[in-house]
Order: sequence, then C-alpha cells, then structure tokens
Amino acid sequence: MIIENHALWGEEPTPEKPATYTAYLADAVGKGSRDARPAVIVCGGGSFKTIAAHEKEPVALEFLNRGYQAFVLDYVTTETGDIAFPAPEADLACMVATVRANAAAWHVDPERVVVVGFSAGGFICASLAATWREGGLASTVGVRSELIRPDAVVLGYPLLDLVAWRAWKTRDPRIDLRVPKTGGKTGRDLLNDFFGQLAGGDFSDERLEEIGPASHVDRYMPPTFIWCAADDQAVPVTQTYPFAAKLAEAGVPHELHVFDQGGHGPSVANENTWPAEAEDDFLPRQRVVRPWVDLAFHFLDRHLNR
Repeated sequence: MIIENHALWGEEPTPEKPATYTAYLADAVGKGSRDARPAVIVCGGGSFKTIAAHEKEPVALEFLNRGYQAFVLDYVTTETGDIAFPAPEADLACMVATVRANAAAWHVDPERVVVVGFSAGGFICASLAATWREGGLASTVGVRSELIRPDAVVLGYPLLDLVAWRAWKTRDPRIDLRVPKTGGKTGRDLLNDFFGQLAGGDFSDERLEEIGPASHVDRYMPPTFIWCAADDQAVPVTQTYPFAAKLAEAGVPHELHVFDQGGHGPSVANENTWPAEAEDDFLPRQRVVRPWVDLAFHFLDRHLNR
C-alpha cells in the first residue's frame, strides 16, 4: 500500500485554500483497462468544525480492502479556514476532478468515482451530487461540469436539510437560556452564529434552504445510497425521508436503510472505530448498523459495473 499526503489546490495549503487529502493506493494493480480500480473519496463529519478521525482512515481502508483506490479529503473547516458555502463543496468538486485528472497514474477508472460522506461530510457529498450541473462549482475548479460529477454517492447519517435541522435543534425551550462563558449568548444565538458561518452571513430559512442539497435534487443525481439510525440524537432521521422521497420522484436510483439503533457517528462500526471509553451498550448498538457496509458495496457493484 502507498500512502501519500497532498495539498488539494496547489503545491502547499494556503489560508484561503487549506484543504489537503491523503491517498491510500494499492500498488499491485494490473495493466489491463479493467484492472483500473474504482475510486472512493471519503468526507468525514465533525459539524464543519473539525473532521472526525474515525470517519477517515478506517473508512478508506475498508474500501481499499474491497478493491478501491481510496482518498480521504480534509476539506476546509472552522479550524482551518472559512466554511462559507460553497467552500467545502468546492473542495470536494476539486478532489473529484483531481482523481480523474490523475486516473492513469493512480490506476483509477475515471468512470467509477464514488464519494462517501458522514454527517456534515454527507451534506457536502449530497450537495455536490445535487448541484454538479449548475456550473458554479465547476467554474470554481476550472473544469467541465461532468468532471466533478460523482458516479455514485454513499451518505451515512447525513445532514441534508438545514431548515429542518435548525427547527429540530431549537424545539426545546431551554435553547433560549444563556450559555456560560459565551458573553451572554443563548444556545439559539450560538446555533445561528454557526449557520451564519456556514451560509456566509445570511442564516434566514430562505438562505439555508437555498444552500441545502434537498432543494436541488433532480434526475441528474448519481445513484445514491443512504443509511442512518432511528435513535440518532445529533441529526434527526426525519429529514432523511423527504430527501429519499425527492430522489424517488426524480427517478434517481437509490437505497435508504434506517436501522433501529446505532446513534450518530458509528462510521464503519468495527474495532477501529469503537472508542475505548464507550459504555457497555455501545458495541451491541454499533453491530446493528455494521451491515450497511456490505449493503453499500452491493449497491455500488450494481451501479458501477455497468
């Protein structure tokens, strides 16, 4: 296995373009055209503040072991730069184009490029899948629109609807209590500060709807696989059903799997993603969602080996 770290937008990361990526490449690849591997680009979650480590390398290795060349994208977060839409989405668009531009050197089939996102990373992947034809992201990257289109999308416990998420987060009246050590701000104030960062200042419902992937679903979206858990206390499962309904109405090939347990953030739910400090019931709940991995690979096999 070859592991390489690179800046995404140039020779070195900059304050304006801080994104980087790590390539996990199988070095034993044949020379025939069908020996080129499919590629996966992994976008971990972390509320756009950071990127969770257990949703990065363990996911890449899972795909590498299944015959993919794997890439982990460290898109811009509040720790590294300005997350105002569409900066993280542009990072992913650039990553897709970069994989295709280097397909021969990396032994990648440029017509089998998959994006996999978790939580906030799922928002980014869904946004690219839904808006690749609109021109803005392709223009930012400087390529034709079709070069940033994923060939398939896998979304794990994704954030999909910002308006629905804000309504869910603010349903408890205690959100309006002042939060200690915040200069007198309430929980609602802090949440709106976050939305302001994400949306570039305007955090109205109209703006949040405009930048959310749920508002852009159309028949040109690639095949989409979604999974989540009904007991997720971070991102409501209820926002997933309307999104899947829009996929169905648009005729997009898709699967939706809602497990009764699993919570938020299980990643690939194996020994490499289980925290040492987990409570006694953590491991059994994680095992409930572990089947998503095989289900997703079966889905991808059907839609990539066309």
